[in-house]
Amino acid sequence: MRQFDLLVIEFPFVDQERVRLRPALVLSPAQFIADTGVASLAMITREAASPWPGDVVLVDQASAGLHKPSKVRMKFHSVAVDGAIAVGQLAPDDQRAIRAALKDHLAL
Repeated sequence: MRQFDLLVIEFPFVDQERVRLRPALVLSPAQFIADTGVASLAMITREAASPWPGDVVLVDQASAGLHKPSKVRMKFHSVAVDGAIAVGQLAPDDQRAIRAALKDHLAL
């Protein structure tokens, strides 16, 4: 598993005690995942969802393994990734956009 891979996982809701199966973006570097078995993830939602600050609309959905227009949301979750399978990888332009959005979101 690598940084910027897309997985399909159960992602928790903020305002409810439930989860939903949805795509998520791996943010952790491969070495961290190898050392810990855990990855930090960002939520992926449909592009039409109401906007949040920092949302990044993905340009190359096909490379990412997505079938609908989507965006990465600055909503994070860490999970054990044993047995998780990547369904795609973000294209380089989308990776750059995510890096910039994370830098802004975290005020780095």
